[in-house]
Amino acid sequence: MEERRSTPRQEAYVPATLETLQGRQAIAITRDISSKGLSILTRLDLAVGDAVKLTVTLAGSERTLSGKVVRREELESHELWRHKLALIVDGADPVLAQLQATFTGQAKPR
Repeated sequence: MEERRSTPRQEAYVPATLETLQGRQAIAITRDISSKGLSILTRLDLAVGDAVKLTVTLAGSERTLSGKVVRREELESHELWRHKLALIVDGADPVLAQLQATFTGQAKPR
């Protein structure tokens, strides 16, 4: 299978809270991260194009980043997580860079 991703991904399992602009919230877990975004698992049903805030707790500190859903996949109904979402985040977002550095071993979380 041909790799279509423009940036490599790194496994990164971090508990998170997902929030929409309308104030809907749900728990989530990150699955992997790249320099452009992340993949998450959640029970919240969102559409491609929805803007979200994702708050992660890393090294005892909460960090929030903003993104947009660019891909969604519905998972089996018997699964804990119902949806797999791909979020794109502004590449200049320092939180995304910190998370990525943490999971690629380039830096320690602050």
